[in-house]
Order: sequence, then structure tokens, then C-alpha cells
Amino acid sequence: MLVSGFTYIRNAIKYDFPIIEAVKSLLPLVDEFIVNVIESEDNTLDLIRNIKDDKVKIITTPWFEELRGEGKPQALFANRALMECRSPWCFYLQGDEVVHEKYLDYIRSALLNYLENPEVEGFTLKFRHFYGNYSLYHEGEGWVRNEIRIIRNDPKITAYKDSHSFRKNGKKLNVISLDAYIYHYGWARRRSVLKDKLIEQARWHWKDEKVIKEKFLDKKLEELMAHRDSLHFFKGTHPKVMLERINKQVSSNDCVLEIKDEYLKVKFRWKLRNFIADISEKLTRRRIGEYENFRRIGYYIPFKGEH
Repeated sequence: MLVSGFTYIRNAIKYDFPIIEAVKSLLPLVDEFIVNVIESEDNTLDLIRNIKDDKVKIITTPWFEELRGEGKPQALFANRALMECRSPWCFYLQGDEVVHEKYLDYIRSALLNYLENPEVEGFTLKFRHFYGNYSLYHEGEGWVRNEIRIIRNDPKITAYKDSHSFRKNGKKLNVISLDAYIYHYGWARRRSVLKDKLIEQARWHWKDEKVIKEKFLDKKLEELMAHRDSLHFFKGTHPKVMLERINKQVSSNDCVLEIKDEYLKVKFRWKLRNFIADISEKLTRRRIGEYENFRRIGYYIPFKGEH
């Protein structure tokens, strides 16, 4: 065995998670995929059971309402799935993250290349955040550009904070950066459920209902979709596993944003910031002002195809 996939999911149907697509996108790469299905208010468990592949291993975890706040449930659920992984490498996907099939061979080659190098504790992948629909993506300050998604199977390595990354005994991991993207569809889900999903997500982070009411409940969806300063038109292709979902959503006109020129006019201050950050990245391999929850010790060979 080389790599195990793992994830957790709750209320996938209710909040329109592309969890089926996420799992299927990794099945050609992994030897097993651990799905931790959290006690849900819909038929999420049956949904996962309908994935007819022997690689998929389902575990279940109760939902504890008292755990809400500070991202604690996410780390708990991710670590529960991680504990079941048996391969030397473990590939983590959240319920709205998908890997394009064009990257699978490239990623496999990296995992094989560093398998016997204990200094390498994980890998980062780049992120493409689709926003409002499937033709626009966000690339602005405060949005994750690179994050750990592959870790060595080491009991000392666990999910960090809200499970968006990983650490070893509380310390940053030594990683190799891959020239491959995670396609994040969390902000491209159906308009009819997006606000409800954002409210539910907020409750995983905050216990104070007054704060949630002020930040989310009292606002219209258009106000919550305020990150429009740095939108870009996506010229590539989506993973094949996503095409049915995308076509259905677009044909039903259930996207949040239309494609308008005004969304693609990046403000000058963002252009200047990105210009300076691009230069710093070329010179130092670090972007000015960007926080990294890892220690980058190298880059793998560039991906030879088109992003």
C-alpha cells in the first residue's frame, strides 16, 4: 500500500457537499479511502454507502452538540478517520475539495520519490477557490494558496486546530510543495443552500448565537459573498467527476453570481499587492504577508501539463 485517503462528512445532502465527487476523485490513486460519517440530519450515511468501491471504508461517529466552537469537532473527526489509515502516506480531503484526474500520476510519482526520505513529513498542494459559480475563482489576501493535504502516517502527526492543516507534536511539518491544485468548491455550491451552509459552518467555530446572528443570520447572501476584489476567470477544465453536478447546477440557474465584467476588474490596490507578492515569491519563494503553517524544505518537479 502507498496511500490512504481520508475525510469526514456530516449533512452532505442538506448542505450540498460534493463529497461523492471528492472521494471518487482520489480512488484511482489510493489503496483505501476512510470516510468518517458523522451522525447527520439527512441520509449522508446511505449516500456514502452507495459508492460501490471496495476501497471505501466507512466508520461512524456520533455528533456531540457540546463540542461546537473553536473548530474542535473538525479536528476530532479528521483524526478519527486518520487513525484508520494503513498506508505510509495519508491524503486528506475535506468534503468540498476535489482533485483533478490530470494530477494523479504526478502526485503518485512524488509520493514514491520521497517514500524512503523520513525528513519529508508531508506535501502541500495549491488551492483553486471557485467562487459564486464554476467559472470564477478567488485568489485574494487571506485565502489559502498552499496547504498540507498529504502527510506521513505517523501517530505524532494530527489535525491542527479546525483540521485545515496538520502538525507533529504541535510543531510545523517539513514539507515538499507540489505543483498541483486542490479544487475547492465550498463557495460555488447551490445558491439555495449556501447561506444555510455558512451559518452551520459558523456554529462549528462560534458558540455565541449573538455573534452568529450579527455576522450571518441578519445578512443577505449577497452581503456574505463580499469577496469580489480579486476574482479571476477560470480557463481550465474541471475534474470529470464534477461535470454532472456542474451542468445540473448551471442549467437550473442555481449559482450565486453571474459572470459579469465588474467581477473581473481587480481593484488597483489588489493588483499592486499581488504584483509585489509575486515578485517576492519569485525571489524568495515566499509571499510577503502570507502565513504558512509548514516548513517548506523543497519543491517537487513542475507539473508538465496545463493548469
